[in-house]
Amino acid sequence: MKITLTCNTGLGTGGQGVCLENAALGLNKLGDLTVFCSDLKAPKTDFPIYPVGNSSWSKRLLSTPLLRRRHDLAVLLSDLYFDHQVSNKLKSYSCDLIIGVAGQTNLAFKVAKAQGAKAWLYCLNNYLPFMQQQIQQELDFLSDSTVATMNSKMLNRFANECEQADLIVVLSDVAKKTFVQAGFAPETIKVVTPFIDTKKFYPTLKTDQIFRVLYVGTIEPRKGIPYLIKAFLQAAIPNSELLIIGGVSTRGLKKFMAETLNKHTNIKQEFWNFSLDDPTRVFGKSSVLVLPSVEDGFGLVALEAMACGLPVIVTSHCGAADVVNNGINGFIVPPRDVEIMATHLSFLAENEFLRTRMGELARINSQQYNQELYQHQFREIFSEQGLITPVFS
Repeated sequence: MKITLTCNTGLGTGGQGVCLENAALGLNKLGDLTVFCSDLKAPKTDFPIYPVGNSSWSKRLLSTPLLRRRHDLAVLLSDLYFDHQVSNKLKSYSCDLIIGVAGQTNLAFKVAKAQGAKAWLYCLNNYLPFMQQQIQQELDFLSDSTVATMNSKMLNRFANECEQADLIVVLSDVAKKTFVQAGFAPETIKVVTPFIDTKKFYPTLKTDQIFRVLYVGTIEPRKGIPYLIKAFLQAAIPNSELLIIGGVSTRGLKKFMAETLNKHTNIKQEFWNFSLDDPTRVFGKSSVLVLPSVEDGFGLVALEAMACGLPVIVTSHCGAADVVNNGINGFIVPPRDVEIMATHLSFLAENEFLRTRMGELARINSQQYNQELYQHQFREIFSEQGLITPVFS
């Protein structure tokens, strides 16, 4: 079976890139895999990867002061360029199954299906109109003029992709629920939970007594950073620190972060590249990781933190809630609920023994989400869909 995976990102780069790298490693064992991705160079792999480059128009837009607020257009232009490049290449390259990332594969689906291929839509977020709703609510709250929502043409492309897809693959039951609530039949949505390298992410000895709350990820509207900051300040924990790792995506949040950092010396922002830097240096000095997302298809950093022996606090709109046993290895809170988040932070700060035990259980739990389980999930889906591959012979 010839399988094509298309993704407008670099494999292994960032949370989405790691999820796509996972998918590529799993699919490579189920058939003859070819990957089309962005960037200019292909990483060394056991399967062919064809980088198609990046949109020059998207880069120009983001570098133009008056236009850079139109993040929605930049993303649309980037995805359109990628989709056009891949669809043109597929006209001379046939496959039995194409798996494309949501919003990036409308044209490629049309070409591949015209040649008789099955099409699976790989959605790394929740149902996109649900995601759009959550982002808009945050932009209104922040009075942010940046257009960080999805362009209407992007949503139209997504709707067309859903119509063409023979199956939709998501990262979590949380994400699946948003599709089902939108009217999709449950059997058309399959969950494949990501995995992480527990040899790269592992517990280390914390060397100070600061109760350090950690957030890792882009500071963007859907990630709910203002709610975490409010909860941290409301908890007012002695000898505590909130460490935020990541850059800011919008003007409103940039202003909010500048004012916050200026007022509160125990809230800090740092920049790390876990592709190059040792992630245990960050997780090892922290007490708990919080993902206050109002929308998140998974949130791989939660699983990474758990592997490093940290309890985690995530929202019920975050896909990582799938791997959190509430009150055992972390806590699941309603999105935007500052009061409950602050209560859990205070509890963890005041109960060091229980916090340590929760972190130990988090490490044990994280080890269950390994490449073997991931491969088994994909293998089951292939079997259910009647796709015969060498692995079954």
